[in-house]
Amino acid sequence: MAKKERSQTKLKNILKRKGYPNGKVPKGKVAHHVKPVAKGSKTTKKNIRVIPKRKHKKIHANRKKRGKI
Repeated sequence: MAKKERSQTKLKNILKRKGYPNGKVPKGKVAHHVKPVAKGSKTTKKNIRVIPKRKHKKIHANRKKRGKI
């Protein structure tokens, strides 16, 4: 599947609506798509979670192990 482009403007607006005034996540955190964009999902408020970088790495390592990436 081809890699889809993620809209930084859309992500910034979603983060503002989630309570991050400048549209950026705090240091040590990342914006994570619950259902990957590469799997057909979209950048929506419902599909974005702000999580610690360490947890994000674990999520993707587990997905890779299970063959979901």
